[in-house]
Amino acid sequence: MSPLYLQAQNKKDSVEKKFLAKRAFRQGMKFITTSPEDTIVNKKSADDYARFAGKIIRSIHYERVGFEISIYDSTKRVRRTVTKIANAIHTDTRQRIIQQHLFLEKNKPLNPAKLADNERFLRDKDFILDSRIMVVEGEGSDSVDLVVITRDVFSLGTNVGGSFPNALQLGLYDANVGGLGQRFEFNTLIDQDRTPKFGYSLLYRKSSIFGSLTNVELGYTQINSGISLGDESEFATRIRISRPLVSPYSRLAGALEISRNWSKNIFTKPDSAFLDYKYKILDGWIGYNLGIKNSITNRNRHFLAFRAFDYYYLNRPRQENFRESVIYNNSSAYLSAITFYRQNFFKTRYVFGFGRTEDVPSGFSMELTSGYVRQLKAARPYSAFNINYSLAHRKGDFQSFRFQSGGYYRNNRLEDVILDAGTTYYTRLWQFQRFKMRSSVSANYSKLVNHNVVDWLTVRDNEINGLIADSLKFNTRLALHLESVLFTPWSFIGFRMAPFWGVDMVSAQCITCENKNNTFWGFNSGLRTRNENLIFGTLELKLSYIPKDEFGTHRFVIGFKQNLRVKSSGTFVKAPSLISYN
Repeated sequence: MSPLYLQAQNKKDSVEKKFLAKRAFRQGMKFITTSPEDTIVNKKSADDYARFAGKIIRSIHYERVGFEISIYDSTKRVRRTVTKIANAIHTDTRQRIIQQHLFLEKNKPLNPAKLADNERFLRDKDFILDSRIMVVEGEGSDSVDLVVITRDVFSLGTNVGGSFPNALQLGLYDANVGGLGQRFEFNTLIDQDRTPKFGYSLLYRKSSIFGSLTNVELGYTQINSGISLGDESEFATRIRISRPLVSPYSRLAGALEISRNWSKNIFTKPDSAFLDYKYKILDGWIGYNLGIKNSITNRNRHFLAFRAFDYYYLNRPRQENFRESVIYNNSSAYLSAITFYRQNFFKTRYVFGFGRTEDVPSGFSMELTSGYVRQLKAARPYSAFNINYSLAHRKGDFQSFRFQSGGYYRNNRLEDVILDAGTTYYTRLWQFQRFKMRSSVSANYSKLVNHNVVDWLTVRDNEINGLIADSLKFNTRLALHLESVLFTPWSFIGFRMAPFWGVDMVSAQCITCENKNNTFWGFNSGLRTRNENLIFGTLELKLSYIPKDEFGTHRFVIGFKQNLRVKSSGTFVKAPSLISYN
């Protein structure tokens, strides 16, 4: 072929690619953006791509949505001054980083469900606000072109916490340094009661190293952040390497975590009160996904996983009353699990977010776990059963059910058997002109039988805001939660407003109290606000009233949470683990 012919052909291909990208971009914007009048329904993630199943992926192109366009209304332009500042400070995610988070390949048949999984995986990254992978038919009926459309969040953020003015905590982080999918975080604590008064923590995380979908995280803390077992302020260093199961069509998943933690008497407690300890954690697991060769429409899978962990104390507290506590003794385990699962996702809005696309799971999983656990010098076989079922309705409501039970066997009897069941229901989105409201109700029941080694049931802050009754020992607990959230059209410098109100109730049977049956109530209301373009999560101001606490007195509690992040998409599988009930 002559050079002139090749040049003309390349020019034709370039024009065609630009045309495809622009066409797909216009279509993708309709999905990424919303409008004040939109009616939200659940939509199965793979439905948009079903008619392209089996067609060959000819090429993959990349487009991005800039800060100058609002995700709430594609016709609305963000103020030019704000856009200029954001673009000057923020570095867009580089195209090769988006490529490293793709598990779709050119010259391969298109799998609609796998494409939807990849779109959701991109959307779950903390530096991506939303994503769409648009399919455009190629020249022939047997091929398609893909256009990956992403919208970044403004990746710089701050943390503010602690108590003012005596113990102020400040932090600064960038979740996408250099547009390379890497996070750096620096937090400080200035506490007048500490010695020294200043402490800090550092965190570095890299997502999908060299396109392997494997993440690496390094951390150091002087302010008790990260994983800790004991009750004192801890210093720690740690490294974590993890690879999630990003899709039912992936083979491997696993993680390895190594940390070294030690308590430090920074509040100058007397020796009799300070718990001096040092421990290390070695925790690793690996799993293999069976069934990825099934037909495109068959999402049934079996996942086989193995895990080993060792929490080893180099130095234990001297106080006798703590030396028999589970958390201050060595523990180790060897666990295996097989999981049967089938899971799809539905796209919706206004669940935990303020207009961004959210992914709601629909399907089931059943897990059988067995192993050998050593705690408090008691070495015992362990087995557990866990089943989860979730259902999303196309009209916009969805619900989930969970049941788990596990225990140990020793001396010809079952010990520390836990029964735990729960359900959650979210109503469809009720719309009143430009206002939207969604309500939820949840219930959870737990029972501990033949207690021997493990911790008793407790009532904690996550069940009733401001109530921590962990000094009481319960063997039965019923928790109920009811909440309604009103999503308003009001906003202030991009922060959308959502007032909420709720009721919590916990009824528990205490084995150490004069009154065996205890019922606690919490009534709360508050305001949540969020700017979807910014990296940090929802801000929540909550006022709670507790008619009777663990001491029999009533009180009001004011709580503030920053970076409140709740995602319903979850993961397909997890590491084999002991049942968590507190």
